[in-house]
Amino acid sequence: MIKVNHRLLPAVLIGVSALVLPDSARTVQAQELALEEIVVTARKLEENLMEVPVAITAFTADTLESIDMAQLTDVQLYTPSFSFTNQQGGSGRNDRSSNALVFRGLYLGANTGITAGGQVFIDGAPIIGGYMPSIVDTERLEILKGPQSAHFGRSTFVGALNFIMKEPGNEFKGKASASYSRFDSNEQSLSIEAPIIEDKLAIRLSGRHWRQGGYIDNFTDPASPDLGARTTNSVSTTIVMTPADDWKVKLFVNYFQDKDFAGAQFSLKEESFNGRARPDGTCDPMTASPRAGLAGTRAGFGYYCGTLPSVSEVRGVTPEIFSADTVLDSILQTTLFSPPPRWTVFDPDFHQDPGLKRNAFQANMRIDHDNSSGYSFTSNTAYHKDKGQNIIDLNYRDGRSRVNPFGFLFRTILGRTDVRPDWNTTLLIQQKQEDWSQEFRVVSPQDERIRWTAGFNYFEASSPGGTVYGNLIIGPFFTAAITQRNIKTPAVFGGAYFDITPVLTLSAEARYQWDKVSEEVLIARNGFPPTNPTVNKATFKSFAPRVSLDWNYAENSTAYVLFSRGYRPGRFNAVLQNASAEVLTALAAVVPGAGLEIQEEKLDNYEIGLKSTWLNGRARTTISAFYDEWLNGQVQNSIPIVADGVANLISLTVNTGKARLRGFEFEGAFQATENLTFNGSIGLNDTSVQAYVCGDCNLVWGTFDGVEGNNLPAVPKTTWSVSGEYTDLLRMPSGEAIRDYEWYGRFDWAHQGSRFADFSNVAKTSAYDNLNLRLGIRTAAITVETFVLNAMNHDEFIQAGLGVDLFTFISGPNKNEVRLSAPIPRTWGLRVSYNF
Repeated sequence: MIKVNHRLLPAVLIGVSALVLPDSARTVQAQELALEEIVVTARKLEENLMEVPVAITAFTADTLESIDMAQLTDVQLYTPSFSFTNQQGGSGRNDRSSNALVFRGLYLGANTGITAGGQVFIDGAPIIGGYMPSIVDTERLEILKGPQSAHFGRSTFVGALNFIMKEPGNEFKGKASASYSRFDSNEQSLSIEAPIIEDKLAIRLSGRHWRQGGYIDNFTDPASPDLGARTTNSVSTTIVMTPADDWKVKLFVNYFQDKDFAGAQFSLKEESFNGRARPDGTCDPMTASPRAGLAGTRAGFGYYCGTLPSVSEVRGVTPEIFSADTVLDSILQTTLFSPPPRWTVFDPDFHQDPGLKRNAFQANMRIDHDNSSGYSFTSNTAYHKDKGQNIIDLNYRDGRSRVNPFGFLFRTILGRTDVRPDWNTTLLIQQKQEDWSQEFRVVSPQDERIRWTAGFNYFEASSPGGTVYGNLIIGPFFTAAITQRNIKTPAVFGGAYFDITPVLTLSAEARYQWDKVSEEVLIARNGFPPTNPTVNKATFKSFAPRVSLDWNYAENSTAYVLFSRGYRPGRFNAVLQNASAEVLTALAAVVPGAGLEIQEEKLDNYEIGLKSTWLNGRARTTISAFYDEWLNGQVQNSIPIVADGVANLISLTVNTGKARLRGFEFEGAFQATENLTFNGSIGLNDTSVQAYVCGDCNLVWGTFDGVEGNNLPAVPKTTWSVSGEYTDLLRMPSGEAIRDYEWYGRFDWAHQGSRFADFSNVAKTSAYDNLNLRLGIRTAAITVETFVLNAMNHDEFIQAGLGVDLFTFISGPNKNEVRLSAPIPRTWGLRVSYNF
């Protein structure tokens, strides 16, 4: 593993940026070297990226293909103030079962699905779940930072990702591509587009198979497949109809299936801990006796203090950590696939292998009409549904070599045949949801001094509930309530734009929405219907404004100041509805103040920005600085309790969160010569907790106090990236150019700072650098490329999180663990594409 000075590259980047500062004495460069203008739709209008007073990172189709952005984990490497790892989903699992998008360092609990704070959109229409469409079909990706409620509505509390899909043209053409790389990773895609009625109707069809091969050997079961394998198959179509010059209809339909093997997820347990933490950040050595009051508690059994080791360092000491129980024996077959019918949301035969299977369908239709008087009208309709099932080893370690402490009692004395002799926790998790939305919008003529937009939006989402059940050391066990949820959100929105002068514009935008939330517990945590079933209903009203003043001080250059506010709607602690007195007493002791209704949380964003175009269009830079206040935050805690004779993990949320976010984002692009292009970014996200009921702290150092001033977890404080690409004609040894052939070389270097595992800020990952290299030859029709990903073979864990050690959960006493996600090692491969 190669270590680098992570402070060096930002300095080089800033130095390069200095070279492109305006200088009237410099020679005006040829116009053909100007960077391509990027059009974005951050305000639901097509506008120049450099003139929109919003912090946006935009990737064109060419850039997406050049970097080969196959997953959101690729996107976050090159986007300041956007963070994504799979482990931020459910239970610290490194899998694709649920996606949590994080912007500007604001780590949120329950940040997935219907309750997400950041959302994915396709052509401006929401897709609950945060699932990324294929880059084969993507024309442009826009990452919008800060509250976007004014134009994008619900679940854009902290930001949004908007994928603009490719449209078919008026000629027949297509593209086929294939790649193969280490670990048997491969990808094949085919797209074809053609006119059906010239200038009136065109269609685009595409299909894609993508596989990431498993990259971690299962230590205790080497004959099994490697951990971390993922597969996606998708088919899609786009139809564009223009019955008249002033009408356009665009329909995008996508179906995809994810099917993943057990994830590359592991945990450090008590044998790896090096201390007992104190609220001041120091640690007592494990050799010392626990402090007063800590004996027998999770904090008393220790934690990992400081910077976590790398994969190679762990493997050299305790290689058995890299393991999972992926064998579904006869007991598990019966438990998982023949459970009591009330335990399931759908037929568990949907997926009978370890890991994840998800089927999803997405469709949206946009209709645009441009009136002869200059007004435009838009209708955007979308529908989405998905269901997924995941079979996981929640021990995060293969426990088949460990004897089940209850095995003899249950199997021999009580005659139970459904209790395994080993010590494992295998769970089956089901999720199902659907949503649809309708938006109508009218926009006034854009060549007027006073302009406006107004509209109505309706969003509806529903889920029959998720289910979690499986086999613990005491046999078949139901572990989480099934709660049916329904969301109905009507909203009105609008914006007014006034040109104070030809170059100074005041913008005022806002949305008023009514979030009508309904939740009902269908199956309580004991696996049976509640004795007193109740439907909890509430309407959360919010007014989300955004006001900005922007100065178009030069061509394609803007300075702006902005204030925006976002809300994440409330919901319910439905688990409290029918809980026994014993359970309520146990929960109140750990999370005082928890009530049935969870209130809305609020984010106030103050931002200034400068977007500049330099050297006759050959360079551009964007800089934004922000100060945000997170108020009335929804603080989620998973509480392990023993009550009513049952051990369980119960999730409770209280509105006790308050934090300050501040930082800046820089992005730059420079066409240095006709052949050489540079791109770079720097991000700083400085977060500070102001108030919090810190369940993590109680588990790590034994008290809820002391979190104030700590950083929010799971997100790096500093990030940067720099990319460069050089292209030239391919030449003979004599120097003569080979007709129509060119060669290119590209590097993409991204730095991610360390991430705290939890709110206690005791354990953190190492910072790491990811370097990708590409070298290829291409013509207008054919591209052949070799590549090396993670060229420096960094092996620092990319995410960490606090969890409870399931080896101790039932038998007790409960102990901590640190859940980890491993990076993909150095990978080399070949990619070929053909345009026809």
